[in-house]
Amino acid sequence: MGIKLISLNIEGSKHLDRVIPFLKKEKADVVCLQEVFLKDFEKIKNEISMKGKFFPMTNKNNSKYTDQPNGYEGIAFLTNLRHSHINKKCYFGQGYIRAFSDAKSKEYIFIYSVLEKDGKEYTVGTTHFTWTPDGKPTKQQLEDCEKLLNFTKRFSDLILCGDFNAPRGGEVFSSFTEYFRDNLPKKVTNTLDPKLHRSKKEVVVDTIFSTPEYIVTNVKVVDGLSDHKAVIGTIEKI
Repeated sequence: MGIKLISLNIEGSKHLDRVIPFLKKEKADVVCLQEVFLKDFEKIKNEISMKGKFFPMTNKNNSKYTDQPNGYEGIAFLTNLRHSHINKKCYFGQGYIRAFSDAKSKEYIFIYSVLEKDGKEYTVGTTHFTWTPDGKPTKQQLEDCEKLLNFTKRFSDLILCGDFNAPRGGEVFSSFTEYFRDNLPKKVTNTLDPKLHRSKKEVVVDTIFSTPEYIVTNVKVVDGLSDHKAVIGTIEKI
């Protein structure tokens, strides 16, 4: 039967009244969330009846550079399946969480775990990849892409999802597709929500990547939740 996965950038605390009911309704096996505040994590976890971990990337407490000065912000990995320890790999940062000011003030991380269902193991990872102001690659983004890919290539099989902050068809996104299969249907041309995102560009920056050991089906996006659309897919292990 495989596992059901949801990846979604929730844009902090702004849309929890939409996000939480959606996650409760979908009943996914694994949920990967980006731009989560630590102060909201326990509420999200308890409301959707899942176990998991939160990993901070930056501290937005009292920052003049954000409209949500709500403390630690990062990634959440949640599941109701039996799983191994949820691990972290940092591919950019100074080894400690800093006050938020710009893209270089964040610790960019990859979170992963091995999940078990029906006697099969699924290695699932997620990231909120390095941001650039205009979607064009910077030196930092290119270096981070190389570091992340070099690390993920160590896995014999991997599902990699998240917000990649790099448009499909561009240099960085294409670097990922040299190793992974992009499972978002080509007919999907935008993963930013046109009504909730400040940018009105049509770009795909969120997806579910996979190595050949997996078949990913029923992939779709759902809008009306956050400034990014949710990406949903069913994953089978060959």
